[in-house]
Amino acid sequence: MSSLDKPKHTLEPQLSPIDIDKNEVRATIGMLASEMVNAPILLSLKHIEEFADEHVAVLIQRGLGSEHDITDYNFTEFGADIMEDELPIIALSHIVLKYEPFSLEEIFFLKDKQIILSMAHPEVFTNEMVQFLHEKKITAVGINFLNLESTQLQDTVKQLVSSLSFSKKMVQIIQLNSLLLKSIYCYNGEICNQAVAENAHVPWKDLVELCWNWN
Repeated sequence: MSSLDKPKHTLEPQLSPIDIDKNEVRATIGMLASEMVNAPILLSLKHIEEFADEHVAVLIQRGLGSEHDITDYNFTEFGADIMEDELPIIALSHIVLKYEPFSLEEIFFLKDKQIILSMAHPEVFTNEMVQFLHEKKITAVGINFLNLESTQLQDTVKQLVSSLSFSKKMVQIIQLNSLLLKSIYCYNGEICNQAVAENAHVPWKDLVELCWNWN
């Protein structure tokens, strides 16, 4: 039986299928499933394997790849951990990825100073969502602001997540990464995209001014 013939959902997915000392994990990335039919998977199996080799843990919500013929077992073969629900993934991750925009509930359960990456259509943002982002000092990346071709999506997300995962000084990473300058719509809780701010009826700040203010 080939790996792709195995059941799409592992019965008892291991929480630590790869041999990485948890004390050596440099960061943890969480990938949430989307309700959208055929939503793209933001990181390929190869990318997940590369992160595992770099001591970055990847948590996958069960069933994430089912519409793409990628089983939970396939993800664990390449070094990911499978978890049932989104809230524990959010709680354990430094960076949380989801193709669809984050829901109000998911934003409510984010941790302080967390980083999120997803589609971020300005019209979905409410004042309440933006207030939670502000209170928790979230940094948020909207991949739709990059106007990517579908063939560019996974490699671009890998590049963004790599930069954010290994960053010690977020300001410097943003200054050196043009993709982040184009796609960050909330930096440390401050809305820095005019369309998002206008839809949520809040003020906005320019990201360049936020990241080049040496005072």
